[in-house]
Amino acid sequence: MVDGKKITLNGREFIVPPAPLSCVRRYHEVFEGMAPITILIMAEIIHAALTRNYPDLTQDELENDYLNVANMKEAFNIVMNVSGAEAKK
Repeated sequence: MVDGKKITLNGREFIVPPAPLSCVRRYHEVFEGMAPITILIMAEIIHAALTRNYPDLTQDELENDYLNVANMKEAFNIVMNVSGAEAKK
């Protein structure tokens, strides 16, 4: 298990680790604060981070069972912060 910050998403506790370098490279402009952040990008970055500790978690399962409009921004900000990037407010 990669160290990270705990978050509860729809009743399930997750340890959110930093995003993998492959994700940071793909979305480097988001991590550097130079690109707009869409819901789709947020969901992909959250998924990329979580699959480091939960390799069987699918994008579909994450989006349908755990993420929602009420918790997505918090989850995204945690990923960005533990990855060493500043999330946009």
